[in-house]
Amino acid sequence: MTTQKNKKLNIDIKSQLAKLIATENVQVEHNAVKTASFDTLNRILTLPIFKVQSGDVYDMLIAHECAHALYTPQSGWQEIQNDDELRSYCNVLEDTRIDKLIQKKYPGVVKNYLNGWDILNKQNFFGIKKIDVNTDLMLIDKINLRSKSLDRMVFNYTAEELMWLVKVDKIKSWKDVVKVAKELLNWQKKQVEKLKKLPNFDQLSISKNYKLSNSSGKDSGNNEDLEKISSSTSDDEKKDEKNTKGTKIIKSPVGGGQGTLKSITDVSYESKKETLVDTSKKYSYFNLPEVNLKNCFVSNKSFLNNFRKYINKEKLKSRTSALYHNWLKNEYKSFKKENSKTVMYLVKEFQLKKSATAYKRASTDKTGVIDSLKLKNYKFSDDIFKRLTVLPNEKNHGMMMLLDWSGSMSPVIKKTVDQLLNLIWFCQKINIPYEVYFFSSETEIEDNYDKQGNKISTSFKYKHNDMALDNFNLVNVASHKMKKIELDESLMYLYSMGLYYENRYYSYNDYGRSEKHYNFGMPSQYQLGSTPLNEALVVMNKLIPAFKQKYKIEKMTFITLTDGASNSIQGKYVNKASGLEIDCKDSFNNPVIRINKKCHKLDDNNNYNWTNQRITGTLLDSLRKNHNVNTLGFFILKKIKGWEGEMYFPSSAKDTEKRKQQFMKDKCTTATMPGYNEFYVINGKSMAVENTDLSDITGNLKTGKIKQIFAKSMKGRIVSRVLLNKFIDKVA
Repeated sequence: MTTQKNKKLNIDIKSQLAKLIATENVQVEHNAVKTASFDTLNRILTLPIFKVQSGDVYDMLIAHECAHALYTPQSGWQEIQNDDELRSYCNVLEDTRIDKLIQKKYPGVVKNYLNGWDILNKQNFFGIKKIDVNTDLMLIDKINLRSKSLDRMVFNYTAEELMWLVKVDKIKSWKDVVKVAKELLNWQKKQVEKLKKLPNFDQLSISKNYKLSNSSGKDSGNNEDLEKISSSTSDDEKKDEKNTKGTKIIKSPVGGGQGTLKSITDVSYESKKETLVDTSKKYSYFNLPEVNLKNCFVSNKSFLNNFRKYINKEKLKSRTSALYHNWLKNEYKSFKKENSKTVMYLVKEFQLKKSATAYKRASTDKTGVIDSLKLKNYKFSDDIFKRLTVLPNEKNHGMMMLLDWSGSMSPVIKKTVDQLLNLIWFCQKINIPYEVYFFSSETEIEDNYDKQGNKISTSFKYKHNDMALDNFNLVNVASHKMKKIELDESLMYLYSMGLYYENRYYSYNDYGRSEKHYNFGMPSQYQLGSTPLNEALVVMNKLIPAFKQKYKIEKMTFITLTDGASNSIQGKYVNKASGLEIDCKDSFNNPVIRINKKCHKLDDNNNYNWTNQRITGTLLDSLRKNHNVNTLGFFILKKIKGWEGEMYFPSSAKDTEKRKQQFMKDKCTTATMPGYNEFYVINGKSMAVENTDLSDITGNLKTGKIKQIFAKSMKGRIVSRVLLNKFIDKVA
């Protein structure tokens, strides 16, 4: 356990400490709350965000609250919620019980408790600086101080009080706590009745500390803080006392009034602790929901079957559909052949770069074979053996690609599909595992709604604090597992969908046009829609680690091809009396996403303008860090002016003009975006795949002219393939 003092604490580290102590799946949240609480129904431990404070105090508080999570029963506080004095006694005795248990289970926290007490007592957190602890306090407060100080405070006990200490030390369960608390409270009431018979009762310090005196005098000579605290019950504090269903608020109710017997040291401690709490920033915690793959995943087999059925229906409607289908087969075959040489060139580049990288890591070892050329040196050198250069083993590569199938992609979807096809053929040639998906909001699943009219997604299974997401489809259009014939058929349909949106403004009923311009379209669930990018990334958090494990991938690359931000999330699900409901209130105040039991706080200083974009960055960042994935992003920019251009070419940045020039020259530039190892902004107007025709080269041309044409050809083939070039540099 840490003993560092006066150091700003890392709440993520402390959350892990809390989970370690709790030894079960307790979710830990740090938020703008004044006191710690444990939601026993949803197993959520909420801790305050403390200002600069010692590590010992923080560790002590975490250990204490985790002890409540482990040992305090869910329904325990419900039975005594209407009795303030009994609750106060139970709180002290329960704290005494659980602190002993957690200290016994984790002896390392004992030192934190010792140092934490010294620090807080020195700052008068318990309000005992100016009082005589033997004469001015009731037994319940002596018990509290005895426990908190770990028996280091010296008290003068009566014989009867010593008997009560024996009972307290024998407490084993919550049932024992309530039983002893009731007995002790009744005993203390009798002691007060005896004191009231004394003629100087109103002048006794103990009567004024607990507001038992009938006089209104304030000059008791005791700690002024106790006077203020014991009479400071407010409406807000009374509201805080109420327990929500399944939740025990770990805060003793403060308040004075005539005849209160509550523990004033506990009241003082809770009041002073609030001064350490930072309530300036509120966080919203989200869990990723469980993926319902049955409802959102569309296999390649289903994709092909849906298209085949659709095409057969279209052919029955018109002869033009059949003509277009025949033309499409030849067009796709021609496109593939046209790009084959470029793909092979890039394969060669990949192998060269990979070999160069391996050579950098090469090591040279001596062998057991004598080098005859060095034998003459044996008298003055033992280096007479041959050397062997050892190249490290090649790493297993793997790829996953995610295509944005949203309406805003329409102007560049054909160009993007062309680039994607080249990426797929490249992966085939170098023989590595790969999967290609596109995401779409146009599902055939009917939406469900809760009682408040909020749409419930069936693509996910929800529980308390889960992020509320939209229904969507994740369609598998290509895979290394597919047979060559089926892969070509699937890619042909993807190619046709790209053509459809490139030529969508032609009249489909105008049979005067050629079959090329008559595109039979696609099944309705594969049309462009909104942008469920975050939904797709949630699924990728499941698919990618499984893919890596199955194929023993050592170098994993994940690519997104998108032109914009994801849909906004609706909020989060919370437990209500009627079941799960979507809560939109404060859902986007500094979101913190819990992924694989680790909290990811969204970076405040990034280039994302909206919360949903920042969530995208966080989801990608979790992939990169948690699963050792190389994340590459490609943003297709249709025009450099407007809000999109300002986002990636901000006028306030010093290097904007230089990057604009690079963008125009190379058709691509880089941008720093959270979650990505490399993020490329691509010129959507200039990204069409080019294959310069070399048929102009004849025997009549001079050597220099032939060289010029060939160089232009290769430059056109490679530079125009922006995605492929950047891809090679990063994954080799």
